[in-house]
Amino acid sequence: MVLCMTEAEKSEQFEGTAAAGHRAMGMFFVAIAFLAVFAAILPHGGLAEAVSDNLIGHPVSLVLLAGLWAVIIVEGILGYLAAPDKPKNAIFRLLLVVLIPPMRMTLSPRRPNDKVWLPRLGWLKTGKDAVENMEVRTAMPMLVMTALIVPVIAADFLTGPRVHDVLAKDLETVTRYDLSDSGMRLFMMDENERVIANVARSDRSVREGLDGNWDVLGRPEGAEGTTLSFGLDDVFSFRTECSMTEGVFAFGHGALGFNDMEKVGTCPPSWLEIIIWFLTALIWFSFAFEFILLVSLAEKKLAFCKKNWINLVIILLPLLAFLRSLQLFRFLRMAKAGKLMRAYRLRGLLARAVKLAVVFNLIDRMLSRNPDKYNAHLQEKIAEKEAELQELKSKLNA
Repeated sequence: MVLCMTEAEKSEQFEGTAAAGHRAMGMFFVAIAFLAVFAAILPHGGLAEAVSDNLIGHPVSLVLLAGLWAVIIVEGILGYLAAPDKPKNAIFRLLLVVLIPPMRMTLSPRRPNDKVWLPRLGWLKTGKDAVENMEVRTAMPMLVMTALIVPVIAADFLTGPRVHDVLAKDLETVTRYDLSDSGMRLFMMDENERVIANVARSDRSVREGLDGNWDVLGRPEGAEGTTLSFGLDDVFSFRTECSMTEGVFAFGHGALGFNDMEKVGTCPPSWLEIIIWFLTALIWFSFAFEFILLVSLAEKKLAFCKKNWINLVIILLPLLAFLRSLQLFRFLRMAKAGKLMRAYRLRGLLARAVKLAVVFNLIDRMLSRNPDKYNAHLQEKIAEKEAELQELKSKLNA
């Protein structure tokens, strides 16, 4: 009798066993661990960057991430081989968990996505009702997690970036220089002849040329104590306390430019930076966890993604900064595509865009907690949809 069972019947019989639950629980926590590590090393901008920059290059973080990913890949392949609906549907689920490992929390290559296993809840049947019930369960916790963006933004606004990072961005705009007759003072300017940095020789000696060590004289504000060094081999470096940046420079006939700047040393993060890093990582983790959970329960996954696009923005935008942090495009520097590389240094702008999206999400969640305001909000949406429907009908009849 057992020998005559189809692959689908065998799979269904396996899902009802304790082994299926144990396997689902084990992989759920493996995927959760991967998501947590990824959230910790993901660049979130602002004060959080001081910690994430250290973690992303730490061998323990990378080994742990790679190890968890390998477990998910191996388990996914084994699940695919036992899937009743391979190759088409099963290969899609396998690719999904291989490319997006946190999806393994709820999605298994072994079985169709008609049920999702969750701790304490067991197997839940997917569908619209399951999504709505889960949204009710996660509403209050996610409101609290989203509200954490308020102290994060306040800390970023009140503290601001480090002087070293401000000076690094300013140096990228330098296009020309003016050297005093004695060679003891150097003025670096942008294309509008705005003085970016005013520096003096550390040894106060009368010399020709730019080579040697210079002291930055208070631009930007608080830059005192910053030293700038020009080497004979067209290599420069500048240091502020324990932070250090290196790169190459080119000059001649009053022109000056800094290129290929790379931070090679940084100060240890402060307690405030650690706290802000933890909060931003927790916010991103919460959004990613909720989205993966709900999209797994949804039958029409593409429609769900379109409906919750702002959540996708919050989750995906930091990945652009992550690619820059890994320096996957270092070969572009070899091609002297400096301007293109600077585009990846806009991760501060990406971080602000994510924070703005979280604020909008917070407002939407707060409206949903107030029945009167939420009903008014829904009425506006209904009116917009009806207007769109009438417009489509008029185009169809034209």
